[in-house]
Amino acid sequence: MSAENLPPIKNYPAWLWRVARKIFVVAFFGTGTIIIGAIVFPILRLFNHSKNSFKKAGHKFISLALDLYIHLMSWVRISTYKIDDLKTLRHIKGCVIVANHPSLLDVIYILAFVRDADCIVKAGLKKSLVSVIVNNLYITNNIDFEIMQKDCVESLHNGGNIIIFPEGTRTPRVGSNQYKKGAARIALAAGANVQPLHIGGNDKYGLGKGESLLCVNHQERYKYDFNVLPQIQMSKYKGLSESIAAKRLTDDIRATIESVQ
Repeated sequence: MSAENLPPIKNYPAWLWRVARKIFVVAFFGTGTIIIGAIVFPILRLFNHSKNSFKKAGHKFISLALDLYIHLMSWVRISTYKIDDLKTLRHIKGCVIVANHPSLLDVIYILAFVRDADCIVKAGLKKSLVSVIVNNLYITNNIDFEIMQKDCVESLHNGGNIIIFPEGTRTPRVGSNQYKKGAARIALAAGANVQPLHIGGNDKYGLGKGESLLCVNHQERYKYDFNVLPQIQMSKYKGLSESIAAKRLTDDIRATIESVQ
């Protein structure tokens, strides 16, 4: 069901209660990022002197913190989730993780599932409430692609994982965006297998691009269904030119993700 087809609000007290809970979890998230930047990161730096060691410790802490956060969202009945193969994501190493991107919470869930995950994030987050986390741990999309690719390959070769949304922006409720080749180029450069995920569930009205904090799915809480799909092996693209391999891999990523209905 698309946002445009949501029935009109009939129970305004219930709608206000949903909005209040949404504001609460957003405020909780913001408070948590301030505490992490002011207290947790300085402590982690005391025990992790190298950049790689600090990033790995930071990734694990963020994953554990977000694991608690997604359970908080379930407890206050903002959202709930199902995942068909959490074990694979818990133990995954050196893979490019790709997924469709229907909502604001997608990356929060994936980071909670994967204990060592880097992520390519939009540059605007460097000046947001989460800037202290982004600047210390993640890769922004406003740098030259060659530098971005080098950073990603280094992270993958160190046993980390990279989360990339190939559409480059949030998936619309009707249709989809064109898939960009960046994820494929990075995977091919690193020789890293690709782990596709499909994110399903109900309507994510209020969590889409440009939607207000006051927008909520007023009928039910947000439901997320995560399908861990078969990995795409890089051996399949051996012997192909870089451009052809990137196109075929991008097409395979899209076909795999969209195979889930």
